[in-house]
Amino acid sequence: MMFAGDQSPLPRRRLLDALSSSSPVVVLTGPVGAGASTALRAWADAREDVTWAAAEVPDVADHDLAAPGAAVVIDDADALSSDDWERLARLRASRLHLLVRIAVHGRSAVPPQQGVEFAESLLLTADETAEYLIEVGSALDAQAVHRLTGGLAAAVRAVSRLTVLAPAAVEAALAAVPHGQLPAEHAALAAPAVLTNEVAEALGAPAGVIDALERAGLGQWEPGFGHPLFVLTAPVRAAARRARDAAQDPDQNRGAAASALLEQGAWYGALREGAAISSLQTVDAALKGGGLPLIRMHGAAIAEQLRHVRPLELRRWPVTAMALALILNARREHRVRAVEMMGIALIGARTAAAGSGERALLKVIESVLKRLLGVADGGVRAAQSAARMLAELSADQRASLDGVLSDLHAHTGVSLMHVGQGSEAADQFENALASASRPSARLTAFGGLALVHAQAGDIGTAQTWIDTALRHPWHDNVLREYPGSLLLIAQAWTHIQRGDIDAAEEAIDGVWHIIDTIEHWPLLAQVRAVADICRHEPQRGLERLRALRRQRGSHIPRRLVRQLDVTESMLHLAVGDVGAAGALSAHSHDAPAVAIGAARVQLFDRRPEHALRVLVRTAAETPVDRVTAAALEATALVQLGRDAAGPASRARSVSDAHGLTTPFLLLPPEGREIFGERMPWHPNHATTEVVPRPRLTPRELILLGQLAEMPSLTDIAAELHVSVNTVKSQRRTLYRKLGATSRDEALAIAAEHGLLAAAPTPPSYSR
Repeated sequence: MMFAGDQSPLPRRRLLDALSSSSPVVVLTGPVGAGASTALRAWADAREDVTWAAAEVPDVADHDLAAPGAAVVIDDADALSSDDWERLARLRASRLHLLVRIAVHGRSAVPPQQGVEFAESLLLTADETAEYLIEVGSALDAQAVHRLTGGLAAAVRAVSRLTVLAPAAVEAALAAVPHGQLPAEHAALAAPAVLTNEVAEALGAPAGVIDALERAGLGQWEPGFGHPLFVLTAPVRAAARRARDAAQDPDQNRGAAASALLEQGAWYGALREGAAISSLQTVDAALKGGGLPLIRMHGAAIAEQLRHVRPLELRRWPVTAMALALILNARREHRVRAVEMMGIALIGARTAAAGSGERALLKVIESVLKRLLGVADGGVRAAQSAARMLAELSADQRASLDGVLSDLHAHTGVSLMHVGQGSEAADQFENALASASRPSARLTAFGGLALVHAQAGDIGTAQTWIDTALRHPWHDNVLREYPGSLLLIAQAWTHIQRGDIDAAEEAIDGVWHIIDTIEHWPLLAQVRAVADICRHEPQRGLERLRALRRQRGSHIPRRLVRQLDVTESMLHLAVGDVGAAGALSAHSHDAPAVAIGAARVQLFDRRPEHALRVLVRTAAETPVDRVTAAALEATALVQLGRDAAGPASRARSVSDAHGLTTPFLLLPPEGREIFGERMPWHPNHATTEVVPRPRLTPRELILLGQLAEMPSLTDIAAELHVSVNTVKSQRRTLYRKLGATSRDEALAIAAEHGLLAAAPTPPSYSR
């Protein structure tokens, strides 16, 4: 389509698609300059039988509208009277196939009984603005143009003629765009970026003024978190600013607007006004009131509005610093700045003076930042302190945190969950559920409860929470984004335990599209890796996991690093590479799952004594750890030729009680013989029949490297400063350990087990 008087077409398929729908009546809704008339003209030009009218309903006697495909287009329909709308209803009743397409400035112009389909997104998107600028050959920054014009088509067209975005030139270009006039007595309404009825009243305007402005096409209502907001068009505001009385103080009006918006809970509007007058106190209050949903809904816009704030100013406002850190962290190219903001928020959270309610909020911020940064203890002590503080809040203090209380409990729960404090995390998620007032907050709490139990291996309880959550209807924009991520990961785990890998992957795919930005990515990567092993596609899973770890770099909390190490070790075992899997070793401060993973590798490497020593020292507490440890213990005893009935019975009993099957997924042949009936995935023995990695001495590894580099035994002997006979003797021992009969076979076997990469360069070699 084209802007009026413009020679450069700009396709706006979504508007033409809306007009081309099968609905009998479609109404375009937008202010003056939004391009409704142009869209109607483009739609009408593509049809054969269209009657075009302006601000009137055609008389049925004057037009033959009975043919199929006949259409009536009514532009500027705001002026239609109730009699006109009744006449239109009679016309439609007499012409059942008639299509009616209408343009108005606001919904209120259309009687509700008409049963119409509204198309309200007439403003250009940022992408459409960029496309238009390219089309007309403009080198202006598209994001800046979109911000200055609000996406109003006529305003974009006017500004695109400029060569630079100088403020005075932009103001003049916008003011020259044809538009309705804001009455002089309401000039104060042009100062704030957004309006509500309460803001208009605070600025001295009479009741009903915003409805009048909408009917005149001077602006439109936009959805905003916490409250819908009315926005005057850029040309109207520019003209009002140029005509403003010098005695008027726009910042004073914006301050009054910000106070009114805070009072009514219009958090995004308050944030915008606070940012415009550099009131970080207002911004901070808006973020506390709106919580994480405000950040998720308007993150990019918030970052843009705060782009001029100096980082050091944010030390006094850790909530604002944290909000910016979370917003920036969601974009890979901004993560360096995100880390900077996290550090500022952490300093602010530690030093800010605050009362009990504020202190609890700051402790949660400290916990979240340490968790995201992977520093110190990962935020566990701060989370534990926050949990105590939240439990001790008075009724008044809880009321002061009402907008974010559920978020505080939920994030405390996430911090505790990530460091293995499952029962404490569950308590916080239950508190989050009890205090949740928003659907997204309830979904996060349900998901946290389900995942805590699923990770522990209490599948029955996890399924109960999943079923409870799914009894509620959730929009995909909530379920398949951050609020629903914990629930979908938990759901994937429960499906895998039942052997339904298709359902598990459907749940994983529901949240995989945010894997690059979500903090729970290690949990999501883990469940996908297990699904890949069940699918007999461990190599694909291994490559995917390695790529994810490379993308994330070094900023991963240690506990999650160890969890990823266990997952990677499992994938190596499933591929058949015991040598690479052996990179996993357990330390005294590791979680039980790491020690159990290391014991698993020892069993595949045919070292049952080592595995048993590790298992004996491991305090397995959760059902999944207890079953896995018992299954590995039984396998080790069989490898040693001893009775395994006790641990085998224990593994079966606990797995039956909790519905667990994944502890039996990766076992050496002896374990599969014991527990084969408990594997619903029908394991592929070709991928799990792993040949133990040969154990070579340092000297044998050196010789192996020389065999790969030098064809002549004489040269090898000279390099290693030994006799040829010594080389031959040690070569025979090497071949025997590798199970090879030739050099080529020995090198192939060594490469398969990753031994060539481990071969050191000889410093000096003597007997």
